[in-house]
Amino acid sequence: MNTVLSRANSLFAFSLSVMAALTFGCFITTAFKDRSVPVDIQVSKVMIKNVDDFTGPRERSDLGFVTFDISANLQPIFDWNVKELFLYLTAEYSTKSNALNQVVLWDKIVLRGENTKLNMKDVKSKYFFFDDGNGLRNESVKGDGVCESEPKGDGICFRAASG
Repeated sequence: MNTVLSRANSLFAFSLSVMAALTFGCFITTAFKDRSVPVDIQVSKVMIKNVDDFTGPRERSDLGFVTFDISANLQPIFDWNVKELFLYLTAEYSTKSNALNQVVLWDKIVLRGENTKLNMKDVKSKYFFFDDGNGLRNESVKGDGVCESEPKGDGICFRAASG
């Protein structure tokens, strides 16, 4: 009849099939979940200075300072599969020399179990907002808020909020 190895192989194959079905079931419970939440980003102060740039050819460059308010309730994003959120605020603008410039102004990591209600006032940009010339003055700058969730079981998910 069947040997011990044949029976062990059948048991192993059946176990793998059951585990694959369970893994797919776990994936499907959160794969199509809408994780968007309303985010309110208000810029309260913008200041641009023309300062010496010591990193390049010793020319003066624009340096922007941004102060903003941000409020959001991130609780609906968290479920059994999300262990942390990485939030960041970017600025996008175009100049004569570059069609698209993107600068990260601020970021924050929110771990599971932390306070998920953001209500931050007068937040200053965390990183320097340098332009490689004098392209910030009289230019339209678009701000984007991005939320990346780090799940326990799949890849990173991106969610964007514009302001």
